[in-house]
Amino acid sequence: MDKATDFRNDFNEKKIRALKAIQEATPKAEADAGRPAYHFHSPAQWMDDPNGIIYHRGYYHLMYSLNPFSSEHRAGMVYKTESVSWQSENKDWTGGVTVWGHARSQDLINWEHLPIALYPSENSGEQFCWFGCTVINGEDTPMAIYTSIGPNKRPEDSADQWAALGDSDLITWEPCPSNPILSESIHGKTRVIEWRDPFIFKEEGRTFLILGGKLDPKDGGEAVISIYEAQNKAYTKWKYRGILFRHTRKSLRSIECPNIAKLGSKWLILLSPHGKVEYFVGQFDLQKCLFISKGHGIVDWSTNFYATNLLFDDKGRCIMWGCIEGFKQTSGWNGCLSLPRIIEISSDDQLIQQPAPELMALRGSHFVRSHFDVEDEIQTFKGLKGNTFEIVVELETVKARMFGIKLMNGKGGLDITFSGDQLIAAGTYMPFVYDGRRLLLHVFLDKSVLEIFINNKQCLTCIVEVHSDFLEVGLFASEGKMRVGSVDVWELVSSELFSFNYEIPSGMNDYRKS
Repeated sequence: MDKATDFRNDFNEKKIRALKAIQEATPKAEADAGRPAYHFHSPAQWMDDPNGIIYHRGYYHLMYSLNPFSSEHRAGMVYKTESVSWQSENKDWTGGVTVWGHARSQDLINWEHLPIALYPSENSGEQFCWFGCTVINGEDTPMAIYTSIGPNKRPEDSADQWAALGDSDLITWEPCPSNPILSESIHGKTRVIEWRDPFIFKEEGRTFLILGGKLDPKDGGEAVISIYEAQNKAYTKWKYRGILFRHTRKSLRSIECPNIAKLGSKWLILLSPHGKVEYFVGQFDLQKCLFISKGHGIVDWSTNFYATNLLFDDKGRCIMWGCIEGFKQTSGWNGCLSLPRIIEISSDDQLIQQPAPELMALRGSHFVRSHFDVEDEIQTFKGLKGNTFEIVVELETVKARMFGIKLMNGKGGLDITFSGDQLIAAGTYMPFVYDGRRLLLHVFLDKSVLEIFINNKQCLTCIVEVHSDFLEVGLFASEGKMRVGSVDVWELVSSELFSFNYEIPSGMNDYRKS
């Protein structure tokens, strides 16, 4: 047996062991009453960052960071803290590997779980396949580009960018022979620490890649996004073009998971700075490879939302996902993705975020009421049952000190409260000042996940206490009155959204879901 065949067999056997571990944990995950139902999630175990998302041949492909051997921690999770902390003996490093899980969908609602896409090449000194992107390169070959970390490397100051090559359907992947395709030596005398999370974009026939990180203190110490340009069609040779973006906040540890997209005539940058995800609107100077910022905002006001990723589909829409993390006391699982959000840039340089209209296919029983007042009381809708809802409330005017939405079940409930200059939901606070104009509230509850959209601009994602079936939805106003234009409540039908409809390779027959 030649070395290549031996390597491939060992590689596939490790994937099989990982899939078996996921299979064993799946019944426990499915039995957990708090597990989200219609938010995308892995079959089991720990998952977080959306990776390598791409629209290809009629399918939305979602890949994601996954520890197939544990639901308690992500392999390598120790790096996701405000302060730098790294110990090679920590269980976050010894308790698993980071792989790319994989699923695909034709409608953003029903998902087919596919075999693990990327598995670290342990024989080559790799333990973690971190954040990255998927692209069809100039030779028409599917290519996943990601940050590779070895078991004894400090992610703060040592990383490489690797690639894997896929088949035409993005199902089978193998390490790129040219790995690493980028190493730190590409920067010359400039030193970028915490250098990770590649994302590719194209403009005027040129292909660029960006990476997050932070400059060494001797080079200024700013959190930055660096930019590189492809030098061949295979995307295995790159040229460093400098710093695309420098964050003005000097205290930032680094920039993670940068995304960039051209929306209309404007450019958008998303970044995850070990805190709330931020966006910047501006222009991209193609000649200088420089982003000129003209506007700034917060993508989501909760730190439970993180690590965004983008794709453009066949309709020309830019779709964003983020991971939802921070769940407690889960069983057999931890983590899910946000709902897919269609994003645009407004005329005043604000980020517009709307839940994908495909989600309307989940709507079941419907309760609606129009044109009524709520004054120092609670107006309720009875006859509901469940804990997966969509609620749309249009408020025409509000002249109350406090107002909001209540979900009630007789034993307690969940409040979304607007008070003074803030919104409060599940103990999470978001700045909000009512300006007296029409107010559109769009709320999704999925057991332990709450996503709130306000006028399709401000968003808040919360992890909430799991309640037994809610029986009532109420609107309330205190010390004043509000005029309700309409309120719609749908019970969301969310069973059988995930399947394992793919051909199982030899040796993996026990992975098919019974």
